Amino acid sequence: MIYVIAIGAFQALTGVALLSSSKLRSKADYLLILLLCCIATHLAIKFCIYSFVNDPEVRTQMNTFIGFCYGPLLYLYACQRQNTAFIPASRWYVFLPFIFGAIGYLTVMCVLLWSAEAGHAVLYYYNESTTWAMMLLGFLFPGLSLRIAKRLPDMPQEKKLINYISYLLGTISIISIGFKTAQSLHLLHGPYNIVCRDIVYSLLVLICLMIIRYKYVGIMGSPPAKADTPPITTEIPPPRKMQLSTEDQKQVLQLLDAHLHKTKIYTDTELNLDKLAQGTGISKYHISETLNSYAGKSFYQYVNEWRIRRAMEQIRFMNEKALPVNVLTLAYDCGFKAKSSFNQYFKKITGLTPTEYIKSLVEPGVTVQE
Repeated sequence: MIYVIAIGAFQALTGVALLSSSKLRSKADYLLILLLCCIATHLAIKFCIYSFVNDPEVRTQMNTFIGFCYGPLLYLYACQRQNTAFIPASRWYVFLPFIFGAIGYLTVMCVLLWSAEAGHAVLYYYNESTTWAMMLLGFLFPGLSLRIAKRLPDMPQEKKLINYISYLLGTISIISIGFKTAQSLHLLHGPYNIVCRDIVYSLLVLICLMIIRYKYVGIMGSPPAKADTPPITTEIPPPRKMQLSTEDQKQVLQLLDAHLHKTKIYTDTELNLDKLAQGTGISKYHISETLNSYAGKSFYQYVNEWRIRRAMEQIRFMNEKALPVNVLTLAYDCGFKAKSSFNQYFKKITGLTPTEYIKSLVEPGVTVQE
């Protein structure tokens, strides 16, 4: 078992490194990175337990609470793939089982240090409750993720990845229920728990391999996606030396507005004129000419206006839901690299700082975190 655990931890860390270095990484991919980090941490803890802990009860029974993160992270990944404007923090409650599991885990550890006999009693109840909770949630979140994946007809690779991980997490729950039922009926004897955990750890390794395959080899032989949404094709002619007519410039601006509205590409902190031209299929010279001559603004003025509009929408949404607003997180989410530039442009466009704008809203309830 210890070799399976070591291989799994290595695969998870490899996936984190590859995904972090990918130039095609999107915002949703950070949730995959977090999922891989959780798997690596889970297996690293198990490696330490099986290598250094002599208590057989702890070695064979103690569940790791990190398993509560797998389903919610997959679910949030599916939500953000479906809607690039989705804020994962708005569904914070999906991690409540993880929080309660962490509290239980630390409680068991403290009791074991105080008294082995009392610790074993607490360990039994902790293990029973977390096992059944993980099995039930192992069906709930993969099921929700599969439901969302059905609505991604234009993202076949993301759809396949979500489906495969959902099936693997569901398989883990089915296997766990099978072993648990067999134990209750006294059909299994010997170290059945070790066999069950071996299978579970092997499936976690397979999840890591699927994510790596998705990013670098493509799922089922398909190349990895280059962006959250396919580029918009246009009827704009190839680059030319002559200036565009006013009607052409109007059409270019409409196409730019439609592209930014649909793809939310302005949330990319590394967005530049070349990237926008590549995504829209419009010459960067025509984009620059249209923005300067027709719209009367520079490229970055145009992009930052879209970013500020998104920030205002997010603030209003958070206000309606009575959720706290972290200005720094909001700045990054809207595409700014620093809070100072976010505050500067926000005040330039709205006449108020982000904090002043939040306080000016009619509906109270939002707290501000600088």
